[in-house]
Amino acid sequence: MATHRKTRKSSELKSLNISMNKIIDSERMQRLTSIAVLRRHWHDIVGSMMAERCEPIAIEPQVDGSLGLIIAVNHSVIADMIRLEFHENIRKACFTRCKLQGLRKVWTRVQANAGIREEKKVPIINAIHCHDLRLLAQSIQGVKDKPLRRGIFRAAAAQLKFTQIKKDI
Repeated sequence: MATHRKTRKSSELKSLNISMNKIIDSERMQRLTSIAVLRRHWHDIVGSMMAERCEPIAIEPQVDGSLGLIIAVNHSVIADMIRLEFHENIRKACFTRCKLQGLRKVWTRVQANAGIREEKKVPIINAIHCHDLRLLAQSIQGVKDKPLRRGIFRAAAAQLKFTQIKKDI
């Protein structure tokens, strides 16, 4: 005998956002959002050299109501540099770039493989415009031998690409 499973009506379904608020309070959710924004702007805040060697890992509330930023670094020398020289600049940049208010303290923690690697932009290899390729195809349209026409087209396209690269250099 088959049993019918009781299903919930669609009107009884609740949004995921309400459930997330029950799991994580709004203050914690705000800190998670702030750390995400901070990570996104980290290269602008500390510079690319420092960003490859350190990264923000947490924002912690303090007893006095302010916030503290914990930064993971890959070497103790970088930790000393941040602690002695750059902590005030980091605080100011976090406020101006990410609108992070109330950040008073900056701590460092040595952690292997810390740092946010900047994604290198891959240059577009085929920088030939479609208009140029269309003109090339029209110019060799009179060649009746298909393999020969294809070879001429590929060679001329490679020549166009080479001259485009030389112009960029």
